[in-house]
Amino acid sequence: MPMRAFVFLASVVAIVSASAAYAVAPNVSNISAAQRGGGSRLVDVYYDLADPDSSLLYVRLKISNDGGASWLIIPRTVSGAVGTNVTPGGGKHIVWDAGADVPGVYGTQYKAMLTVSDSNSAYPGEMVFIPAGEFLMGSVATTYTNENPQHSVNLSGYWIGRTEVTRGEYRQFMDAGGYRTAVYWSSAGWNWKVSNNRTQPGNWDAVQDWGTGAFTQTDEHPVVGVSHYEAEAFCRWAGCRLPTEAEWEKAARWDGHPREYPWGDAWHAAYCNNYDDDNVLGGGYHKYQTAPVGSYPAGVSPYGLHDMAGNVWEWCADWYGASYYSQTPGGGWVDPQGPTSGSSRVLRGGSWSGDASSRAAYRGNNHPFGTDFNFGFRVAR
Repeated sequence: MPMRAFVFLASVVAIVSASAAYAVAPNVSNISAAQRGGGSRLVDVYYDLADPDSSLLYVRLKISNDGGASWLIIPRTVSGAVGTNVTPGGGKHIVWDAGADVPGVYGTQYKAMLTVSDSNSAYPGEMVFIPAGEFLMGSVATTYTNENPQHSVNLSGYWIGRTEVTRGEYRQFMDAGGYRTAVYWSSAGWNWKVSNNRTQPGNWDAVQDWGTGAFTQTDEHPVVGVSHYEAEAFCRWAGCRLPTEAEWEKAARWDGHPREYPWGDAWHAAYCNNYDDDNVLGGGYHKYQTAPVGSYPAGVSPYGLHDMAGNVWEWCADWYGASYYSQTPGGGWVDPQGPTSGSSRVLRGGSWSGDASSRAAYRGNNHPFGTDFNFGFRVAR
């Protein structure tokens, strides 16, 4: 009886240079893909990889079963020169367990595609570079004592997402395997369940109603209802991380002085998605709904980041400490990482249900298991 086979046609390569920080795109050549003999369902993919200005690259494998008309098979059971931290060189080897990912499905129209990013990140969105240097963090406002004292922080250069992570971007993470253990709240407390990231019933329904009538979420709306753990899992998959609280605040407000809001020192309800915005020309996504990311260009931060006020609260990497700013770390405030432990994680930026309190220095927090229609995140690296 002949072996049932995944017959690979001539494979193709897509090359992506994800950041303007790199002058030369990666080059992939000599790609081949073939199923092993002897009844094995393992597929070997070989390729050569060159890049003169990047020593670490991100490589993703995709599979088509219709001759390249679509690329809907995202291999999950893979090993070898794939994912983050792939170095340039010849004879790169990926092993895909096709039998595990598409059991019992065979055909003669398979193709393999490699996408290579010289940013060493799988994050599909755009990132902005924030240069190294000092800035003033916190505020002198006596109303918000957890923002005191205002203090000078010296940060290394870093990258941060221009927008919040969208539903479409998060769905790519889920389709690639994702973080399958989620949490939910019941009258008995926090519980675990297997849910493939659908963290609360209805979160992934397109039509939502959060208090004042239905609206439709698209793939350009920010993902909501994700816990801190799920946000971290997305970041690991994407070759990124969550921003620290200090990184988030500098990107949100610093232009040589600490702005009160991303756009300046005066509150403008039409410059971000919040409870009081009813100006259709400014966005108009008011009251009880999120807005597609980037809907408020008048409200961008000094570095061109969108939705740093309003839309969704954004998880940061740090544990929350109400008096942390008064505890100067050893060596001074250089790339601070927050308290070493705690019971809640930092949230920044306010949300669609917020108001003028959505200041750039305002510090929110919640249990890391917390999931809410107000909670989202952006990436950093």
